[in-house]
Amino acid sequence: MRLRSGDIDNMRYNLAEPSIFMPTTLTEALAWKERHPHATVYAGGTYLLWNQSGRLLQLPESILSLRNIKELNRFGRTESRLDVGATVSLQRILRAGPKVLSPLLAKALEGICPPSVTSMATLGGNLGVPDRCMASFPVMHVLDARCELRSAKGTRWVPVTGLRSETGQLQLQPVELITRIQIPMEEWNFFIHRRIGSSPYGITPDSLVIVLVGKTYRGMITEFRFALGNFSSHMYRNRDLETLLIGTRLSRGKSKDLKAFLYALQEELQTRKFLFSPLQIERVLRILEVTLSNPFQYT
Repeated sequence: MRLRSGDIDNMRYNLAEPSIFMPTTLTEALAWKERHPHATVYAGGTYLLWNQSGRLLQLPESILSLRNIKELNRFGRTESRLDVGATVSLQRILRAGPKVLSPLLAKALEGICPPSVTSMATLGGNLGVPDRCMASFPVMHVLDARCELRSAKGTRWVPVTGLRSETGQLQLQPVELITRIQIPMEEWNFFIHRRIGSSPYGITPDSLVIVLVGKTYRGMITEFRFALGNFSSHMYRNRDLETLLIGTRLSRGKSKDLKAFLYALQEELQTRKFLFSPLQIERVLRILEVTLSNPFQYT
């Protein structure tokens, strides 16, 4: 379903009115979540709308709206990181421009949803979808972003790498809220972010997000990370494979080390057919081969 910012105004509500709480402070929100742990958290509402079918809007029985909490709408940057409140819209982040955002981060955020709904969509909401790793998850994973999780009883920080279990379950307690995301602002010598599939922003069986970043010194790879997402509850990243390219000297063409890496990756992905189709595997290998054969054109 393709969303437009006015869709919510054009839909009819179901007859059973939900219970909606709209606090103005985080303290109120956390106290209410403690009493209603299974309430649906609402920020921008784009995923809730995306899941609708037909013209009758089906809402959960209990909703906690975070839209009026100023503390969650703060956004700023230090020399080393970007701090994003959970309800800051993607539109607001993107408007900060290149003085605040790295090219990789800007491209990744632009790929989350259509421009028409960036004023509604939020990074906190995208990371907090219970049943899917959405478009932001792979890039936040490789950038070592972390989330502040708060409840009425306290605060804890969880890296995005640990936000989901090995079985794909979101590691967020029912009484917790994602309140802030911190993104390290590192310099990468080359990177690539691709979202591919038959629908540019939809979630289809062939949808795929590819993220790759690397650092070099005197023509040699000193750090390399990559991740793949297909909007299931799982995401693919193998740190052991990433290390295969450390120490590789970059050169135009398909080097011996690159061939070994691509072969190992192909073998690994073919064992995960429940995650990726043969066509997706072929696309991933081709994109990585082209990128790593001449990485400096991707900066």
